[in-house]
Formats: sequence, C-alpha cells, structure tokens
Amino acid sequence: MLDIGPIVDAYNKTEVERAKKEHRKAELLPKFSAHVMRHTACTRMAECRMDVKVLQYIMGHAHIDVTMEVYNHIGELTRIENEIARLDSMVLNA
Repeated sequence: MLDIGPIVDAYNKTEVERAKKEHRKAELLPKFSAHVMRHTACTRMAECRMDVKVLQYIMGHAHIDVTMEVYNHIGELTRIENEIARLDSMVLNA
C-alpha cells in the first residue's frame, strides 16, 4: 500500500518554513493513510449519487453487497428529508 506519511511530512516541513517567513500559524496536514483517501473518494462519489454499479467497479468490489453495505448510508438523512418534503407537498396539494 502507498505510504503517504513522507508526503505529509514533507508538506508540513515546507509549510512550517513558509509560515515562519510569513509570520503566521502553520496549517499542517494530519497523518492519514491511502485507505482513508480511498474511502473518502468513494464517499464523495456516493454523495454525488454515482451509479452504484460504476462505484462498485471503481472500488474493485467483487460483490455489490460490499459497496452497498459500506456506502449506501451516505446521504441517508438527505434522502429522508427529501421524501418528507415530497410527502408534505402531496398533502398540501391534495
């Protein structure tokens, strides 16, 4: 797996030097893994309602159940709010 640690360390070192020169507080990146980046990317694609079969292919999941189980919860609250608004609209227009 890709080790992102050295990239983050190099960025943070440069940022500290720049911040000192510019008399400001350095904005450092936290430590994170390639897996976190992968999960975040997939989460954002799911939030944008990417076709789940395409998402499955991109993520390399052998079974769509994995994709659905891990990422189907994304935007659930928004879907619930949209459905409630739709029901309100139907009641008001009835």
